[in-house]
Parts: sequence; structure tokens; C-alpha cells
Amino acid sequence: MKLINKVAFIIVGWNNKVLLDECFKSVLSQTHKPIDIYYVDNDSQDSSLDYVKESFPNVKLITPGYNSGFAKGNNIAIEQALKDPDVNYIALLNSDARVKQDWASLIIEFALKKPKAALLQGTTLDYYNHEIIDSTHVYVSLNGQGTQGNWRYHYQRDLGPKKVFGVNAAACLITREFIESQPFPQLFDERMFMYLEDVDLVSRATIMGWDNYLVPKARAFHMGSASSTKNPNFSLYMTFRNNSALLYKNFPLKMLLKMIPQVIRGDIDTVRVLRRMHKKSAAREVIRGRIVGIFRLPLFITKRRKVQKNMNIPEGYLQSLMRNGY
Repeated sequence: MKLINKVAFIIVGWNNKVLLDECFKSVLSQTHKPIDIYYVDNDSQDSSLDYVKESFPNVKLITPGYNSGFAKGNNIAIEQALKDPDVNYIALLNSDARVKQDWASLIIEFALKKPKAALLQGTTLDYYNHEIIDSTHVYVSLNGQGTQGNWRYHYQRDLGPKKVFGVNAAACLITREFIESQPFPQLFDERMFMYLEDVDLVSRATIMGWDNYLVPKARAFHMGSASSTKNPNFSLYMTFRNNSALLYKNFPLKMLLKMIPQVIRGDIDTVRVLRRMHKKSAAREVIRGRIVGIFRLPLFITKRRKVQKNMNIPEGYLQSLMRNGY
């Protein structure tokens, strides 16, 4: 029986109406067919929903009626999309990201050759300057920080294709096989709401022994921080809050104990830099985020046990992936 390899593109939006036209058109231009588009509107107040209804009538609309965040918003759409048995791939795309016409076809062509592929991305370039890299991969570094691979590096040549620690959810493809094999009913951890939820997901995939890939010729373009710039202190708070859960859930105890001193030093350095820049309120949000994150760790005990039970990668190999992400 021939597989259809249908792709469900999921876009979560919150007051980003001005970005949607170009975003949707980049998806509709994909040479790979068939595709569906799901748009999750997180209670936007800028008439985004009416605009999509009028301009893109074939887009499947999901309206939680409140701001569900990135994690739950995507989970709702993923659950809906996978009711279609022809959907073999979920593509996540930020509203401030665009994909070239052959983005999906190139990644799927590659994924079909990799039976243990979980998440894949192409080379994502800066939307405004295509000579600057936005992301080639993401990883958790040995100091416990979620890190964007090659961010702001000058683009000179393609890296890869290669296996990487993880991918950036601004523009990525996820295989149905992985989604259905991972141990949780929801793909993203909804307790994280937004920020680092994609790093949490790719950490889970890597630790379970699945493979994540960079497919360099598949191009995407990302503006970056379209929502977080509306409240930068909130993004700092959520990043440091969620970092605690990310590390606690996914990494073996021995590795955690080694990372803790480096995490503390990193937090101290971040706070010092922010204070030198006269951003005292931002420094306070870093401290508050870390403290709240530590107190929230009991919420993740059951999930930690499940992840560790499903660990299928040698610790030495995991550490090698954490040095530079591949």
C-alpha cells in the first residue's frame, strides 16, 4: 500500500495578523502535496481570526478561546491533525517564519531514508538578511543552557546533512512514528506553556534513541521573537523557569549533578551582565524564574520517571552531542 505522506502544517498565532499572509502563502506554495494547514488562534485581539477566515478559507481553524500558549496550542492541533490517517508528518511553523517551495519535499525525501527520524529541520536563515544563520539545530549544552546552533553565524556553506541533538520549532518537521512512540499523551509539555518546550521535546527524542536531523538544502526564513519582544522580561522569566524543568525531566542524575554548578555560575553571570546594562527588572525576572522553576520541579516527577525509563542512549554519546549539538 503506497503511503500518501500527507503533511499537516500547524501555525499558532497571537496578535500577529500582519505576519499571516506571507506565512500562509509560503505554505500553500509547497511543491509537496497533499498538505493541510491548521491555524490555532490564541484569542488574538487584532482581527487575525477574521482575516484568516476571509483570506484563507481552506485553512482549518482552531480557537481555544483563550491564550493556550505554544505548547498546548500545538498539542490541540496535532491531536486534530493525526485523526487523519493519511497524515504522516507534522510541520510546525512560527507565524514569523516562511519556508521555500521545496522545504517539505526535501525534508520528507531525506526522512524516508531514515527509519528512526523523529524531528528534522532545514537551514533557517535570518528573514531580513539571508547571509546570516538563524538556526541549524538546537541543543542543551554541558552547562545546561538551551542553545541555538550557529545562531547569527555568517552563512558560507551548507553544514550536513547531519544528525543533531535537536531542531528549532520555528520551522521543523516531526514524524508520526515518533509522536506515537513517545510516552506521553501530549507531545509538548503544557506545563511549560512557552519557551524551551521545543528543547524539552528534542531532548526527549534524543534520550529515547531517536534521531534528529539537519537537512541543509531545505531553506526557511525566520524573523525571530515576534511575540516575545512584546514583553521581553516575560520571556526571560519563562526561559529560566522552564530550564529547570527541562534539565530535571530529561537528564540522568549523574549528569544533572555535574551541570548544577555550571548552571549556577551561568545564572550569576547573566544577572551581573543585565545589571551592568542597567536592566535591573530583567535581572529580577531571571532570579524569579529560576526560583519558581525549582519550586515547580515536583510537578515533573512522574514525567522524569517515564523519560528515564525510556532512555536508550549511552551517557557518553549524549554528552558528546551536548558539546556542540552534533
